[in-house]
Amino acid sequence: MYCAKCGKELPAGATFCPNCGSPVTGASSAASPAAPISGIDALTKDQNAQQYWVQRLIAFVIDAVIVYVVLAAITFFIALPALVVGGIGFFGVFFGGVALLWGIVFMLYFAVMESSSGASIGKRILSLKAVSKTGGNPTFGEALVRNISKIYWLLLLLDVIVGLAVSKGYQEKYSDHLMGTRVVHT
Repeated sequence: MYCAKCGKELPAGATFCPNCGSPVTGASSAASPAAPISGIDALTKDQNAQQYWVQRLIAFVIDAVIVYVVLAAITFFIALPALVVGGIGFFGVFFGGVALLWGIVFMLYFAVMESSSGASIGKRILSLKAVSKTGGNPTFGEALVRNISKIYWLLLLLDVIVGLAVSKGYQEKYSDHLMGTRVVHT
């Protein structure tokens, strides 16, 4: 069988396409389990969905390490003189603003990388790619919206949970659902 959406060959008994995450249509209920009600249902029952999200998490951690190590080094060299000149009070205010700035830079990193090449460094390492509804790289606007929740970890967690709750596929955060984007294997 082949996926009706992306045309990739489907493994036997698949309930979702491992490439694009679309539910498999035409699969008989005797050959495969009942179609999931939501992405959360797919995540609890489908090993491919579980592996997919583990890969997404590992890619995210790789990207976070890369971006935050660079940002921490830059911030250290800026903050050290500020600590000496402004004291501890200024240091606390400085790092409050820096935390927000780091979140914005992190989000912009993903938006630029995905709109220009389809994948961040972590996604490339794990053979993942963000695609638009046309199958190409997302535009900068699509990539910006799909990554806006990465400003703060709690927003990202909510984005994933709500996306899985409202989608029958398992490859969409809510922001992906809004923009018609998803992350697929390359």
